[in-house]
Amino acid sequence: MEGEFAKLLEDSFKRLNQEVITGTVVKVTDHEVFVDFGWKSEGVVSVKELGYKPKVGDKIDVCIVEPETEEGYALLSVNCARSIKEWERVATEIEKKGVVRGRIRQRVRGGYKVQLEDGLTVFLPMSQVDIMPVTKPDDWLDREIEAKVLSVDRKRRSIVISRRRLLEEKRAEKRKETLKRLKEGDIVEGTVKNIVDFGIFVDVDGVDGLVHKSDISWSGLKTPFDVAKIGDRIRVKIRKIERDKERLVLSLKEVTEDPWKKVEEKYRPGMEVEGIVVKEDKRGYWVELPGDIAGYVPAVSLPKGVKLKYKHRYKFTVDRVDAEKRRVILKWQEELQK
Repeated sequence: MEGEFAKLLEDSFKRLNQEVITGTVVKVTDHEVFVDFGWKSEGVVSVKELGYKPKVGDKIDVCIVEPETEEGYALLSVNCARSIKEWERVATEIEKKGVVRGRIRQRVRGGYKVQLEDGLTVFLPMSQVDIMPVTKPDDWLDREIEAKVLSVDRKRRSIVISRRRLLEEKRAEKRKETLKRLKEGDIVEGTVKNIVDFGIFVDVDGVDGLVHKSDISWSGLKTPFDVAKIGDRIRVKIRKIERDKERLVLSLKEVTEDPWKKVEEKYRPGMEVEGIVVKEDKRGYWVELPGDIAGYVPAVSLPKGVKLKYKHRYKFTVDRVDAEKRRVILKWQEELQK
């Protein structure tokens, strides 16, 4: 039965432009059935394909395979009609379900062919595969998926599905549940979805959050790309919940204690420290010190001809602690990294 059904489906795709016509049997021979289907000439279908000998006057559903043969008859097919009607039945069931399961079988232009559990082949556009862009298309081949039905085109007998739409709907349900239990001030774990110059986008149990670059480190010297990679699991603090927009304002630095509360215990005038130059401005150099503390070397304090190199490690002497501007003023001693 499954083999017969598969053949019917295959036949239907070979004859995508065919339509089902109901005709009337006007003559029956041992091998052929002649059908009046509304044209000037009659059509003929084989008894073998029909599977039985009908009676004159019986109604049968057919498709036109050839408008006119050498004998002057139209060549008809009942298998084609059966396959189209079966396609219609399955398509209606799929449309009612709304969600289908299948296996990705083949890459085609613009997406994939997916074979559903009932044998029907449908189209999955590349843009509808996942929430994130597909970077390795071949990795999705032979993968079993669940997807939402986007459209059923009965004229072209094509069905388009979307795994992305289903994921988004599930994500929306999960997001509402998550927002109910989250509170401002909570420290939670999330997955890094994207990293841009101004911050890190984090998924916290289905809710989108943003760690602005100003909330990445207490020193203010780290960039979003310094602290995370896409796919990383990171701990963040919820600074604000924008419930109307269903999104979170997050902080990475506030997961740890502000180091400036004890900065004077760790950095005293005259002590030697090591740090890495991470930024230069018109007046000097910014240095990343241990403990997520920002150090600053005024250019005027450097010996004539000395220029500090980006990402190089140096030894410094603490000149003073500027608590108001949250920086440790440094004096250069020597370069440690060649």
